[in-house]
Amino acid sequence: MKTKKILGLDLGVSSIGWSLIALNEKEEPAEILGMGSRIVPLSTEDADEFQKGAAISKNSRRTLLRTMRKGINRYQQRRTRLTRILQSQGMLPTQELIQLPTLELWELRAKAATAGEKLTLAEIGRVLYHLNQKRGYKHAKGDSNPEGDGKEKKDTDYVAAVKGRYQELHKTNQTIGQHFAQALKSSEQIGEHGPVYTYRIKDQVYPREAYIEEFDQIMEVQSAFYPEKLNKSLIQELRSTIYLQRPLKSCKGFVSYCEFEKKQRLVKVRLAGKEGEEIIKEQLVDIGPKVAPKSSPLAEVCRIWETLNNIRIYFPDGSDRPISIEEKQRLFEELQTTEKLPFSKVKKLLKIKAQEETWTNDLLKGGIKGNTTCQTLRKAFVDYPHYAELLSFDLLVKEGNADPDTGELRLVIDEGYQQTSLFKLWHILYSIEDREAMGRALEQQLGITRKDLDAGLLDKLFQIDFTKQGYTNKSSKFICKILPYLQQGYMYSEACELAGKRHSAASLTTEEIDERPLLDMIPILPRNALRQPIVEKILNQMINLVNELRKQHGEIEEVRIELARELKMSREERAQATKNINKNKKENEQIAKLIEEHQLYPTRSRIQKYKMWKETNEQCIYCGKQVNLVTFLRGEEVEVEHIIPRSVLYDDSLSNKTCSCRTCNHDKGNRTAMEYIQTLDTDRQDEYFKRVQKLFEEKKISYAKRSRLLMTTEDIPQDFIERHLRLSQYIAREAQHILRQGIRRVYASEGSVTATLRHLWGYDEILKDLNFDRYKSMGETEVIEVGGKLIEQIKDWTKRRDHRHHAIDALIVACTRQSYIQRLNRINSAEDRDEMNDAVKGKKYKEKQLLLERWLIAQPHLSTQQVKDKVSQILISFRPGKRTYSRGKNKFKQHGKTLTQLGILIPRGALSEETVYGQILDGKGVEQIVVKYPLHSIQTKDLPYVVDLGLRRLLEERLTQYRDDPKKAFAEPLYSDRDKTQQIRSVRCFTGREREKMIPLRFDEQGKPISFVAPGSNHHVALYRDSEGKAHESIVTFWHAIERLRYGLPIIIKDPTEAMKQAQSIPDLPEAIHQKLPNPDWKLIETLSSNEMFLIGMTDEEIQQAISLQDYSTLSKHLYRVQKLTSNDYYFRYHLETMLAPQNNPGTTPKYYRVTSFKRYTKLNPRKVRINILGQITLI
Repeated sequence: MKTKKILGLDLGVSSIGWSLIALNEKEEPAEILGMGSRIVPLSTEDADEFQKGAAISKNSRRTLLRTMRKGINRYQQRRTRLTRILQSQGMLPTQELIQLPTLELWELRAKAATAGEKLTLAEIGRVLYHLNQKRGYKHAKGDSNPEGDGKEKKDTDYVAAVKGRYQELHKTNQTIGQHFAQALKSSEQIGEHGPVYTYRIKDQVYPREAYIEEFDQIMEVQSAFYPEKLNKSLIQELRSTIYLQRPLKSCKGFVSYCEFEKKQRLVKVRLAGKEGEEIIKEQLVDIGPKVAPKSSPLAEVCRIWETLNNIRIYFPDGSDRPISIEEKQRLFEELQTTEKLPFSKVKKLLKIKAQEETWTNDLLKGGIKGNTTCQTLRKAFVDYPHYAELLSFDLLVKEGNADPDTGELRLVIDEGYQQTSLFKLWHILYSIEDREAMGRALEQQLGITRKDLDAGLLDKLFQIDFTKQGYTNKSSKFICKILPYLQQGYMYSEACELAGKRHSAASLTTEEIDERPLLDMIPILPRNALRQPIVEKILNQMINLVNELRKQHGEIEEVRIELARELKMSREERAQATKNINKNKKENEQIAKLIEEHQLYPTRSRIQKYKMWKETNEQCIYCGKQVNLVTFLRGEEVEVEHIIPRSVLYDDSLSNKTCSCRTCNHDKGNRTAMEYIQTLDTDRQDEYFKRVQKLFEEKKISYAKRSRLLMTTEDIPQDFIERHLRLSQYIAREAQHILRQGIRRVYASEGSVTATLRHLWGYDEILKDLNFDRYKSMGETEVIEVGGKLIEQIKDWTKRRDHRHHAIDALIVACTRQSYIQRLNRINSAEDRDEMNDAVKGKKYKEKQLLLERWLIAQPHLSTQQVKDKVSQILISFRPGKRTYSRGKNKFKQHGKTLTQLGILIPRGALSEETVYGQILDGKGVEQIVVKYPLHSIQTKDLPYVVDLGLRRLLEERLTQYRDDPKKAFAEPLYSDRDKTQQIRSVRCFTGREREKMIPLRFDEQGKPISFVAPGSNHHVALYRDSEGKAHESIVTFWHAIERLRYGLPIIIKDPTEAMKQAQSIPDLPEAIHQKLPNPDWKLIETLSSNEMFLIGMTDEEIQQAISLQDYSTLSKHLYRVQKLTSNDYYFRYHLETMLAPQNNPGTTPKYYRVTSFKRYTKLNPRKVRINILGQITLI
């Protein structure tokens, strides 16, 4: 009989745990075929930003800095073009004009725009140079802050200030040049070295329109004196040279294809090979309609109908209050004119009497979001009621293609909706970025008058940004197919079926699953497929892992997958979760202090008890009797009470716990809170209902807790328990969709189930036991008393200290059947309890264990010893660092043709540090590297490095005055002169860096370097031995690695003799590269790069024997990863360690080795190995 194989996957933000198991003929776990942990190193900053929900790109900061450099380069290109024009027209300014003092230059510019004032052509040229330097701020839609969904946008403080200055300028009827000349003149003061100006032009930003208006006025004034020279053609050429800005590149290519309508086609594409050569390759590409924007009027209508068909209203007895199609239509119409429809308003529209008590599901709890697109536009047109008809959006339903099975004609929305005024209006605002172009389109296509546009309507409409909401998962084409059925009241899944599509692969029948064709290899995700680099990276690693497992083990019948909570959340949800965690952490710290005041240790359980005590107003929830805090915390007379018993619903969350006196808890027994209350007299029932309602209205208890307090067993919906399993989330769906391309059956598990089973099956202790001897040898254990017995344990132990915990979790996921998840996530019926009782008969269990827990323990799983033996053999696999470079292509236009340049060298990291350094002579005439630091960053320890001695004294006085606190010391401005005209904003300091190790960046006219950068991170360290046997180190930075590549030299030089010959044959090879080459008589010993793996502390014979015998348990004790490399200082970190150890206690297996000499290196005998994605080792 064929052995069935199941793969369990535990996907985290930077890790993948995996476990492949074989089932026996009873389909019970019989053998572990393999298990491991794949780590994808992620910087702490990126991991934190991802969890906080920040919209990060891996290299977002570098992108920002690169954008700034591009801005400088484009300014220089404009200046070059302008110089060419001025030279051809005889308008090039003299050197004397170029060096005009600040005030004189601004006065010349003011004069140029003053009627009747004539400038020479050279002076006009100088003014044009000045205009080219600063073009002003150009407004973009994204510069307004949305106050919320459907609300008007408010300008940022920066934009508001820019607009305010522009309005003030109009009031004075001045140009920018005239205004600045006047302001500078009035702020002029005579200092020690000549005139100084307290007015800072740099801080005064104006919009682009103000600068263009000034240019036009200057040209109008001066063309009166030079009509032939300054003709319309030249003025237009000058205007375009200075102010023309090319439109942003379209991002339409990044928009996803509709998952319901997309198809794939095999096409030939031109690619650049590793060495830049052109490769023609066949590639599967997606084709079909793209997903619709969320702000589209059609998408908004679809969203609202999906929501209306999902809301549920029910009475306290659990019976549904049905909502008819007519009532849904009434709600739909109301949602077109409101931002949010609260439950109270819904009840009125549905004519539910005020005295009737009704409950609802989560969709209605916070209110239904209205049509935000319509609401946003309605606010913009509030002062223009005569355009009300523009907001009409009528949809016509027609018959489409026939169902191939039944022959029945399917319904679709007529595409004529695209000609409605609302859709046209939305499309203009959505697609047009230019303000004037938008105005023309509104005037021509919708008949909005120029008068109304100029009166402020265009400003309001231009501020609306319909792109920020993102995209749906459906195309407009597919929405047209399902919307007629949604409008008839069908659920989303039903509407998809009626439209001829399955809304998920999970809805396939068994026959369809068995007949579904599978790919031999699951394809890697294309770059930017998900627009989330971190998630994309993890999913691609998952694909590589699964492909390799299928290659080695054959067909895998089923995959069970668990995703980390962060991966299943949207960016907004991650941000909110981080906010809640931080809030909760702060609250817990405050509670812990309060508990300590009562001479009690603040455990997690006691902190929870305190919260329950406060939320019930310090009383028993059932009888209202006052509760003493200390008594509750100690567990005397007052107890933590499960509102719905765990024997009924396995829910140990805080929303199912409350504060109860021991008497009430005993009387309640194994009943729900509501069932217990119903046995009491009427007065006590009324008091209870009032108490619960008051706590809810005061926001002491949550909606979820109130629901539990008022439910009987019959009232509990099957899907009532709140879990983190979010299969509807995009990433979770995408992961399953990817795997289904090569795996027949894919199911999802959840973290809470895995944690429960890990504890019940005894897997919690495995890593603790495996690590105990190692931590004891390092002196990191402690003896504590538990139940009158002394036990020795690892200090501050957590499974997260060992990377193998991902593999154990994956094993549990692989062993978790869907029936376990269902039993843990729903109420258990009498039939369920009878079945579980039969399963646990005749077996011994702990007295306090629930029936469900006993049943789960009885389920087939692998023994603790089996798992421990397999886990001890795991070698952690780390994803290698990113590539040094790649080859790309560059498209550019030349003589009207688009040309493609292949083989462009693209470095895959920062070539240097971001800081730009300068060079000066110190007091001894020695060249020193200096850099400017912001004033607020200067501390007392930095003072000896300050270049200016006078400034050093000022800084010392200010810091001394504020007791060496820079934040307080420099909160107020610091000036370098008595008249307080020269404010200090930055401080130049000596760096102590060696000039020889710096890289020249800019040069003066004589070719002498005037600014420098420090090379970036080290690419690798190469160790060589000379002819006399002496060892030498060669550190190659990322900068030097790329430079070697540019000139055709190997990045890692294995043969120094050959490399030197090659270098001597390159005529233009820079001396700096030549000097970094190893001597030709050296022989390579080894190279070290970050994240490379080494076996340390074993002889060559021991290594060979262990690898040949596949003694992975022994190899695991000696496997280390290169953590950090600097000159003669190398860190090797133990492969199982997840945390950076502050100290390295000696023991059998240290947390890390630090190597600071070649003698130490030789003694440890590091041997480089490769650990593949499955954790298999080979010697390099």
